[in-house]
Amino acid sequence: MTLVVLCAGGHASVVIEALLSTGTRPDFATDQNPSLVGKLIQGIPIKGPDAAVLEMPVETTELVNAMGNRATRSDSGLSRRRDLFCRFDKLGFRFPVIAHRSAIVASTVQPGDGCQVMAGAVIQPRAQIGRNVLINTRAVVEHDCHVGDHSHIAPGAVLCGGVLVGESVHVGAGAIVLGGVRLGAGSVVAAGATVTRDIEGGCFSGRQDGTV
Repeated sequence: MTLVVLCAGGHASVVIEALLSTGTRPDFATDQNPSLVGKLIQGIPIKGPDAAVLEMPVETTELVNAMGNRATRSDSGLSRRRDLFCRFDKLGFRFPVIAHRSAIVASTVQPGDGCQVMAGAVIQPRAQIGRNVLINTRAVVEHDCHVGDHSHIAPGAVLCGGVLVGESVHVGAGAIVLGGVRLGAGSVVAAGATVTRDIEGGCFSGRQDGTV
């Protein structure tokens, strides 16, 4: 089986390190920037654009989505990451689940295809994690939470018990979402915010005296 990392930016280095921590070594990475071709990322060679993967057999090729995201007040920043996943998923390529060696994932939790759980992150029992979800460094997803497809729980963010996160939601670094809160699809929670009430889809939840 050939393992290919799509994109060779900052997040790619973190994802590759997670793979290496479990003894898995990607064969190569791709990137749209021609100046990166022939260089190494975490010791892994970079070979041409993403389109090169289209020539590879679906049956013996697995992909890793290493596209990062930058959220704004009006956009969760996840569209490029989602589109990259969906493009190759529709063609039949498989995206394996990746969990850093130091991550803690409850034995009963079955993350969706392409889910990435970074170093020090925790996912507790009865949590449901969708496809192409990124649970970033030291983030915590408590019991009975549901995280929708393509969402990003940023470094140090905490979802308390029973939080429902829609699709393509960005929960910023260090944010805390209290138990039972619902975050609508495409919503954005600012870094450091404490969310005490439901957030409608597509809305931005900013930091205001520590609570929103």
